[in-house]
Amino acid sequence: MFFTRFTSDDGPGPDLWTVRAPLVWDDPVYGHLVVPAGFVTDLASIPRLFRNLPFLDPNGLSRRPAVVHDWLYGSVEGRAHGKEFADNFLRAALLSEGASPAVAQTFFLAVHLFGSGPWDDDGVKLARANVLP
Repeated sequence: MFFTRFTSDDGPGPDLWTVRAPLVWDDPVYGHLVVPAGFVTDLASIPRLFRNLPFLDPNGLSRRPAVVHDWLYGSVEGRAHGKEFADNFLRAALLSEGASPAVAQTFFLAVHLFGSGPWDDDGVKLARANVLP
């Protein structure tokens, strides 16, 4: 479950936000996860075509789960858990936030089926920055 609120400032570009204060999750399954202040997120990467569907609202229940999911994909610490962990976490966190099982499964399937490109891209970015082991 989440122990802190998500607070952000405008990020370095359109549709980007910078985490202002650490976002903390803790539970027996996924452990203690902390997205640090300064991390940049795009929240839920929902194609614009689908953003008008209320259950896919990137500013709704998906905000905090999406931030942690982005951190799990885009940071050395997060990537150590692996893509499967990140995608399963997203589903569990959505359920924790009050999303229906159908909505949580929809988000899970989207990242599970179509998230390999972003996972690979984030890995390349981290490698270029010389931060991957």
